[in-house]
Amino acid sequence: MKLVADCHIPYIKGVFEPFFDVEYLPGHLITREVVKDADVLIIRTRTACNQNLLHGSRVKLIASATIGYDHIDAQYCEANGIRWVTAPGCNAAAVQQWVGAALVKWISSKNINASNLTIGIVGVGNVGSKVVALGNALGLNVVCCDPPRAERENITSFVDLNELLKLSDIITFHVPLTRAGNYPTYQMLNSKNLLLCKPTAFFINSSRGGVVDEVALLHYLEQNSNAAVAIDVWENEPDLNLELAKRCLVATPHIAGYSLEGKVMATKMVVDAVSHYFNLNIAPWWPKPNPLIEKRIIGLAENIFDVIGKTYRIEKDDIRSITKDFEEHRNTYSYRRDFTGFKLLKVKDDAEKLGMLGFELASTSS
Repeated sequence: MKLVADCHIPYIKGVFEPFFDVEYLPGHLITREVVKDADVLIIRTRTACNQNLLHGSRVKLIASATIGYDHIDAQYCEANGIRWVTAPGCNAAAVQQWVGAALVKWISSKNINASNLTIGIVGVGNVGSKVVALGNALGLNVVCCDPPRAERENITSFVDLNELLKLSDIITFHVPLTRAGNYPTYQMLNSKNLLLCKPTAFFINSSRGGVVDEVALLHYLEQNSNAAVAIDVWENEPDLNLELAKRCLVATPHIAGYSLEGKVMATKMVVDAVSHYFNLNIAPWWPKPNPLIEKRIIGLAENIFDVIGKTYRIEKDDIRSITKDFEEHRNTYSYRRDFTGFKLLKVKDDAEKLGMLGFELASTSS
């Protein structure tokens, strides 16, 4: 049997060689010719799995080391007996950290009290739930919008999108990109509902680029000089909207989820999925040695804002300051540690809140 894998998925080389003929390629070079005699594909978002790629192949399983699935034509796969799996929630803590770093940067630049701010969280799944916890820990007022969950679970505390936009000082998106169904998310922030937003709003998008109408958002920023935006995902990656990037407080090249913890978990989840499908008996799998065992140490910190800043300097990933191009920066990224990868030796305030965010605490004083 043959397995084709994206060569930029970490820790995967050597895992499947005892079971398959394995070929490693960059995602954009995984072509129809390559996959025609493959049984398994292990991919990232850069490989579009649709009829153009899969027709006439013998692919039985697609395992994507990503939380999103808009690069997979689910309808085609299901109609042709191709099973597909992703790694939901694998990098939720990493995105939580990225959002936290963006929030700390914005709040610090405004010199305002977090308790006076409302954060609106659109999409309350694996990632959005982590951001809810972050907002609570930072002392923000939290409002949530997730129509599918509200309908499915009869959650009455959630608000609709228009109400959230009116109420929120901070608006952050954590939804999949969908164009059909009862609740499509494509350009869910657009020229019409931007009119509902406060002129000082701070927009955060680390979900998918198409969720936000970039042209409309740029126009909004031009009309509202006190508004701000942090963007990690772009509609036409890797060809991003340069004018919008110039207007951003934070502009990064789709690396919000790129923590060491997130990457290890993504690889683990796809390895386990392939193992279960083909009865390989290698699950539960972990890389050896496991790089997550050793924690990074933070000696002394003042409070939660100080700690978040010490874990990640978001400025170093700004696309306007890095020398590599968009794809090269992603493919050669030095994975950072998310909150769960740190041990705090001493923090003056907010120890309990930090523990709830996943930090390991050695000692505290109040």
